[in-house]
Amino acid sequence: MRKLSIFLLGALLAFTISCGKSGDNGQNRTENPSEKGNPGKAQTDKGAQAKSGQKPGSKSSENIDIDKLDIPDQVKEAIKSGRIPKDQIPEILARFQSGGEAVPVSSAPVQRKNLNSYLVLNGIVEPERKIEIFSRLSAYVQKIVKEEGAYVKENDILALLDDTEIKISYEQAKIQLEQAKLSLEEAEKNFIRNQELIKRDLISEQDFQTQEALYKQRQLDYQDRMESFKNLQLQLNWTKIRALSEGYITERLIEMGDRVNTNEQVYTIEDFKPLLIRVSVPTSDSIKLKIGMPAEVKTEVLKGNVFTGDVKLINPRVDVQTGTVKVTVEVLDESLTLKPGMFVEVRIAIGMKENVLVIPRRAILYKQNKTYVFVMNRNQVSQREVFLGLLEEDHVEVTNGLNEGEVIVVVGVEGLKDGQRVDVIQ
Repeated sequence: MRKLSIFLLGALLAFTISCGKSGDNGQNRTENPSEKGNPGKAQTDKGAQAKSGQKPGSKSSENIDIDKLDIPDQVKEAIKSGRIPKDQIPEILARFQSGGEAVPVSSAPVQRKNLNSYLVLNGIVEPERKIEIFSRLSAYVQKIVKEEGAYVKENDILALLDDTEIKISYEQAKIQLEQAKLSLEEAEKNFIRNQELIKRDLISEQDFQTQEALYKQRQLDYQDRMESFKNLQLQLNWTKIRALSEGYITERLIEMGDRVNTNEQVYTIEDFKPLLIRVSVPTSDSIKLKIGMPAEVKTEVLKGNVFTGDVKLINPRVDVQTGTVKVTVEVLDESLTLKPGMFVEVRIAIGMKENVLVIPRRAILYKQNKTYVFVMNRNQVSQREVFLGLLEEDHVEVTNGLNEGEVIVVVGVEGLKDGQRVDVIQ
C-alpha cells in the first residue's frame, strides 16, 4: 500500500512539473515582441496582475517556510528548485494537509456486554492432604511394591519388610499361648472340683485357697501370653507397609535392601482431589470476598488452560506483618493436568456490571495522564478523549466519550494523528 502511494505521488509530481515547463515554453513563444524591447512594461503588467488578484496563490506561498512543512523531502526540493510552479504549490500542500498517506488500521464497533471485576492474586498449588508414611519396625526392606506416581487406595501394600525373625518369635508365642491355655483349662477344672469338695468339708480351707491361687495365676499367665502373641501378630502385619489414605505416591524414600528404623519416613502420599491454592489478600480487598465465590486459575506452564474453582476458606485473622488475609481457593481438576507445586494466577470474580459500553484495551492511547481513542469518520480518524471504568482482561468499560455503534481503531493506533487518513484492513 505504501509503495503504491509513493508511486502515485511521484506520478503526480512528474505530471505537475511537466505541466509547469510546458506552460513556461508556451508563454515564451507567445510573448509580445514589444515586451522584449520594453522589460519595464512587462514587469509593470505582472505587478498589475498581482494586484488584481489573478494569482492569489503565488503571494501566499512565498510566506510559507517549506522546511517546516510535514511533506516528503522530494516535494520540498521540487518546490524550492522551482520545478513546481508557484500557482500549483497550494494545491500540492493541500493534498498532504488533508491527511497524507493512508495508514492501514483495523477497526471495530463499540458494543455493550457484561463485564466482570476480578481480584488477581498469585499462589502455589497444594494437595488437599499430604500423608507421610513411617516404618513401625526396624528391619530390612525385602520388596518395593508401589513406585512413585502410582495411585493407591487406603490399606494398599506399598513395600514389604523382612519378617523372618518376627515370624520365628510369632510361632514361638503361638506355642506358648497354647500351653498357657491348656494350663488354664486344667487349673479351672481343679478349681471347680475343689469348690464342690470345700462345700462337703472334704478338703481343708488351705488346700482350697492354694488351688484358687493357682487358677488365678494360670489366668494371668494366659493373658500375658495372649498379649505377647497379639504384639507379635501386629509386628508381623507391620512388615507390610500400607497406604493410610487414597492418593498418589509423590515420594519413595527407601530402596530394596535398605534397613529402616522405627519411625523412619518411607513414603509420601498426596490427595489431588481437590487441589488447594492459598493466597494472601490485602485487607481492603478481603472484605469483598465470600465463601463460594467463583475463581479462575491459570499458569504460564499450561498456556490456554483455565481451571475453575471457588473460595473455600477465609481466615478470620489479619496477618499483622503483611496486612493480608489468608484465603484458600479449591480447584477440582479431574484431568489431573494441574499439579501441586505449580505457580499460578488466581482470579476471583468480586462483581459484575451488566450491559455496559466496552472497547478493547489495545484501542486506547495514553497521553499526559489522559486516555484517547481514534473514532472512524469514513476514511479519516478523529482523536477523542474517553473516560474508563471497570477493567476485565482485554476489555475495558467506557463511562463517557463514546456511543454504542461508533467505530474505533483497535489495531494501529500508535503513530496516528487527528485527521489522519486510514485504510481499514479487517
